[in-house]
Amino acid sequence: MTLDSSPSPHDTPQWHEETELDRFFELSLDMLCIANADSYFIRLSPAFTRTLGWSQEELMSRPFLDFVHPDDRAGTLLEVERQIGRGEPVLEFQNRYQHKNGSWRFLSWKSSPHPDGRMYGIARDVTDREQAQQALRRSHEELEHRVQERTAELQQRNRDLETLLYVSSHDLREPLRSISNFSQLLRDRYGERLEPKGLDYLDRVVRAAQRMDQLMEDLLTLSRAQRMEMPYEEVRGDDVVKAAMTQLDETIRRTGARIQVATDFPSFRVNKTWITQALYNLIANALKFHRAGEVPEIEIAPYRIIEDTTPLVGLVVRDRGIGVEPDQAQRIFQLFQRAVGREMSGTGAGLAIVQQIAHRHGGRAWVQPREGGGSEFVLLFGSQSIIEEKPAP
Repeated sequence: MTLDSSPSPHDTPQWHEETELDRFFELSLDMLCIANADSYFIRLSPAFTRTLGWSQEELMSRPFLDFVHPDDRAGTLLEVERQIGRGEPVLEFQNRYQHKNGSWRFLSWKSSPHPDGRMYGIARDVTDREQAQQALRRSHEELEHRVQERTAELQQRNRDLETLLYVSSHDLREPLRSISNFSQLLRDRYGERLEPKGLDYLDRVVRAAQRMDQLMEDLLTLSRAQRMEMPYEEVRGDDVVKAAMTQLDETIRRTGARIQVATDFPSFRVNKTWITQALYNLIANALKFHRAGEVPEIEIAPYRIIEDTTPLVGLVVRDRGIGVEPDQAQRIFQLFQRAVGREMSGTGAGLAIVQQIAHRHGGRAWVQPREGGGSEFVLLFGSQSIIEEKPAP
């Protein structure tokens, strides 16, 4: 008996390679495929059937573009042309394939061309991830829409409140002035007939009416600062200081205040009227809150700071007054709020006006302790207020 010593076809290297490739296709959780230049699948892993519901025969009987979502076909064809025409691999691409039940599955692709015209691809079903991302985007869009609606509603309410504030303040001033004027007239004409207590009551009425009139004026100023346009112009810093001090000339003389004004003010691009108003309020505040029995000592100077590599400029008013406790530093810039220990005459609106004007100029206002005692009130402008200083010739 003669034994056939020729090798079995199952023992050849080619057979082993094909068997390993078959196992790789069969066992892979990813969707493996080979397609030809005519856009037909010529080999598919079972994962395609598990993911899309079509049999391998159904998927290979039609061009694969037939299964691609109409909106994704142009992009898919472009990627095919890149591989076949230019031999470039596809490292990341996503499109939608139709499931046999009519739904669409999102597939993420990696593919590489072969010189013989074939394309070797790997796809993963990323539908769950894509749907989660879409749900997150929708939630974000809905939230953003709600925020925009709420913001618009709050802005409208603020506008309505500002309008009411403006109208109310304007309409209330006339009767207040009548109360003040007639009370003063009553005192002048009939004061000699009144007892001292009656004169005191009458003086209280006049002072209360005058204080209320000043409050209405401050509210009108705050309303205008919030509502009105603020055209900017180039303004010399020392001109703003002179304008503010001129308005306070009588108070400065009465208090005997010693005011030191710097000489190195730069020019700013600001609204001169409103910046003068803000500086007026800061100087008036320093004149008011000096130490009992002492003459107010005030310094007015430019303020320079660098924030996030951006140089910013502004004004600072330094005093030697009673100071502000750190826990009160933000409160005093709120409307009708005063720091504990600073309950003097006034409306409580002055620093709120300063803060509003600072915000309208893209900046902010704050107070900080002054070395040696007192406070430093800073009025900082936004970057749009900076004017490049030209070097001296």
